[in-house]
Amino acid sequence: MTRPTPDPTAPGGRTLVRLRDLGVRYGTSWALRDFDLDIDRGDIVAVIGPNGGGKSTLLKTILGLVPPSAGSVAFPAGPLRLGYVPQHLAYDTSFPLTVGEFLTVNHPGRSLWFGGTGRRQRNEITGTLERLAIAGLLGQTLGTLSGGQFQRVLVAAALLQQPDLLLLDEPSSSVDRRGSDDLRGILGELHRATSLAVLFVSHDLHFVSHLATKVCCLNQTCCAVGDPATVLNEHLLERTYGTAPYRWRSFEPAAAS
Repeated sequence: MTRPTPDPTAPGGRTLVRLRDLGVRYGTSWALRDFDLDIDRGDIVAVIGPNGGGKSTLLKTILGLVPPSAGSVAFPAGPLRLGYVPQHLAYDTSFPLTVGEFLTVNHPGRSLWFGGTGRRQRNEITGTLERLAIAGLLGQTLGTLSGGQFQRVLVAAALLQQPDLLLLDEPSSSVDRRGSDDLRGILGELHRATSLAVLFVSHDLHFVSHLATKVCCLNQTCCAVGDPATVLNEHLLERTYGTAPYRWRSFEPAAAS
């Protein structure tokens, strides 16, 4: 199916997702309320906030998995292709499924899978793994991967969707600091090469500070939004998390470039 090519000069052509007065309610409890946010082309938007603040609900609403109870989710530039990287993916680690087979099953161009892979699919899978610096994992089984390696495989599966917007749920949560830094570098390079828009939620303020171009503080509603140097300060973090400022004194934001 051919997607319309949005005109970046047209009204709303730069904005991919526009959320206005967004509210999501589970029963009588609001997970999100009066939430506004724009995601523009080339943005790397980080959403931070406490557990239960609505971060995962926000991703699910954009993905269309949870309907809004109030407000709207609009795509001013036209229909979008979304790629999603979950925080966790449960699978049987004893099952002998290789990285290549996993990505083939998840390839959007497949029709039926009988263990073979078409040339075009193989090239796209190999090229994506090379961009993520894990081409050597193609024949390795999923159960033998480290947390960081598996996270990159999930990113590869999302990128095979050729998304306009990549959404990631806690991308650095299952990896150590070195793995987190490596993943951050790869996502940053991918963004520079493709101008792919990225939205991710995270508790890792170091990861956020060194990757995001825009930060949204979320605790059911948007407490603050702006560039990392402006938003990641003790006052706004205390306002978002409702915690004492001393918790953030060891945090050093990335220096402005």
